[in-house]
Amino acid sequence: MINETINLKDYYPTLKNDVYLTSFCPSNFDEFSKDRKRKCVIVLPGGAYAFLSEREAEPIALKFTADDIASFVLKYSVAPNIKYPNPFVEVFAAIAYIRDHSDTYHIDEDKICVCGFSAGGHLAATTSALHSSKEFADYLNVDCHKIRINGCILGYPVISKEVGHLYSFMNFSNGDESLQERFSVEKMVDENYPKTFIWHTTFDSAVNVKNSLYLANSLSTHKVFYEMHIYPMLDHGQSLANKSVYSDGYFDDKTFQLMEYNSHWIELAIHFVKEYI
Repeated sequence: MINETINLKDYYPTLKNDVYLTSFCPSNFDEFSKDRKRKCVIVLPGGAYAFLSEREAEPIALKFTADDIASFVLKYSVAPNIKYPNPFVEVFAAIAYIRDHSDTYHIDEDKICVCGFSAGGHLAATTSALHSSKEFADYLNVDCHKIRINGCILGYPVISKEVGHLYSFMNFSNGDESLQERFSVEKMVDENYPKTFIWHTTFDSAVNVKNSLYLANSLSTHKVFYEMHIYPMLDHGQSLANKSVYSDGYFDDKTFQLMEYNSHWIELAIHFVKEYI
């Protein structure tokens, strides 16, 4: 496995902050995978744009890697170092870097997905809406095709200012209401939005499930390919929805039994990447 961490600012000096991208990419072997080009997922942890959740970072990446999908974790900027256009441009820097080094990481440069959770879901969904934007390509001094996103995976995402997670909206915008309106994602969707996978829970008390429903409605309106799963049980921030991402004793056995049903989302997301991207 190619497991290394690079600072994107070393490659894109217009970035304002140090931004670390960690690879979890399967190696190629002469015996069975010589010259293989893999699909790729960039994981964007949640944390309300205030911190980055560890449970939504490496454990997610390793699941994709185990199924022969190249994966990365991006440590994007959070408050108080989040002044626009950070962290949006940092995601595009990660995509451009991976495309420029696709041979190193054995990646098909036309099969790059973003995968975000909660506020990281907002980041993934927003950059998916802006992936043909000349503004962000020019910021990084790259061609527009370098920042293209081929697929989007969203776990309980923050989407809409109307029903969104107010703390997330306040953090990424520094209280600028015009930015909050601009980045209410359901209003940003058009026919160029990438294929999308969404999962959420019905009674999410932190990020209302209407966020995902609003996005799904916009994707339907613009005839964008999407797959969505709404699970009936338990609350926000489940990550892989199994014991591996919780401290011992965090939940009782009955709760973990209920959560086990939700844990199938990762298998469905892997299928989405393999079959549709």
